Amino acid sequence: MPAQTTARPRAMWLKGQLHAHTNRSGDSQTPPERAAAWYARHGYDFLVLTDHNRLGTTSAIGRLLVARGVELTLNLDTCMPEERGHPCLLHVNALFARARAHSEDEVTSIDLPALVRPERRTIFGRAIDEARRLGAIAQINHPNFHYAASGALLAELARRGARLVEVANEASDSNNAGDATHPSTEALWDDALSRGAPLYATATDDAHHYDDAAEARARGEEVFTGDRGFVMVRSRERTLDAIRAAIERGDFYASNGVVLDDVQRTDGTLHVTVAPSTDSPTIAFIGRGGRELERISARTASYRARADDYVRATVTDRAGRKAWTQPVRATREAR
Repeated sequence: MPAQTTARPRAMWLKGQLHAHTNRSGDSQTPPERAAAWYARHGYDFLVLTDHNRLGTTSAIGRLLVARGVELTLNLDTCMPEERGHPCLLHVNALFARARAHSEDEVTSIDLPALVRPERRTIFGRAIDEARRLGAIAQINHPNFHYAASGALLAELARRGARLVEVANEASDSNNAGDATHPSTEALWDDALSRGAPLYATATDDAHHYDDAAEARARGEEVFTGDRGFVMVRSRERTLDAIRAAIERGDFYASNGVVLDDVQRTDGTLHVTVAPSTDSPTIAFIGRGGRELERISARTASYRARADDYVRATVTDRAGRKAWTQPVRATREAR
């Protein structure tokens, strides 16, 4: 009788949200259970709730997995280096935190230590250290929100332990595009990558409004809704541990609307296949310094990283929506 073998489960793409708020934050009216139910109805597979300095979670809603997280938040009038005309609002998400409470539903307040010298690298660094203490993945949030971080600072923070950066935080005040004197968040990421930073890009909602969005809009409030920025994670298991591991190794892409069928990052080569649902895609391969290496209107394309370089892809559809793959660096043979 031949020996029995157990086939490995096929990898699946799971849609996830890495930045969302509830009434535990003080700037949302929606309880955690209702926020999770909203994401479940919108087809999400997993959600990390990230309230300001409040670590908590809820039970799974149907097939939706809910992970423990917190937005480590320090808001100052100023810090160094100073950004003239802007306050110093520096935020770091601690994602997939290991539970410290006795109950999964218990909420834990996070007290960030006082700072003697309010320097940006110190503020961010303390938050990254706290994320590590929580057993979490550190994500630098909205680096162009009041122009919180430069590409050089992102690279320094990656060396300190940050692994993710929001290239597309879809809140209306995140300034992803930059301005005449500030580069875009995508350019900041390329700056950090060009300095050798092991940093992966995410897209997020930073949602604060859910079923109450229309009512808040009618009152004239600025509304921050969901299902605009997300990540697609490739995992062989539908568990939070497997999803976390995939994110840590960069086996995911970020999107604000474009869907990919496949992304392969092997032997210094990036191969991208765009889903049929994406209208008129353009694939741009990007390398060191944000330089465009090749642009092609196609549903599938490959590019091999050149010596001492990296390659990543930005895929854009007819409506201007995008997906961002993670970078692959040149192999030893390519050098």
